[in-house]
Amino acid sequence: MKLTNDQFEASAYIFEKANGNKKSEYEEKVIAESGLNNLKPIELENQIIKGIDSGLYSDSKERISAYWSLSKIHKNELIPNFRKWLKTELENENSDTVYQLMIALGNLEEPIFNLDRNGSSAFNETELNLRDAREYLNKKQK
Repeated sequence: MKLTNDQFEASAYIFEKANGNKKSEYEEKVIAESGLNNLKPIELENQIIKGIDSGLYSDSKERISAYWSLSKIHKNELIPNFRKWLKTELENENSDTVYQLMIALGNLEEPIFNLDRNGSSAFNETELNLRDAREYLNKKQK
């Protein structure tokens, strides 16, 4: 099943809720309207991962939403997945998807951004993001 952007938004709220975060009325409504209520968070997580890995999300905006949604899980076990996807997105020079993955890794306390940079304000620093992503992957491959 291919998720829509609205369903990715709902997924993020489902993951946050599973982590004990209280959801607003709006967020609860998004979840209720998503058609994802019957899935357990782990099933939803696996479905999104499988979709990314299989190439189901060929549009970069879809992948950004998928990566963002998965980042809300805050699960260190996803670091290898995020690294693998970062390598692919970097090879294809998809700077927006690279940035989203950098944020996901940074949220898991991975040292993805150069020490002199703040990741939350780095969206428009494309070349620096690509540089930092390359350096991060090079360090992790050693």
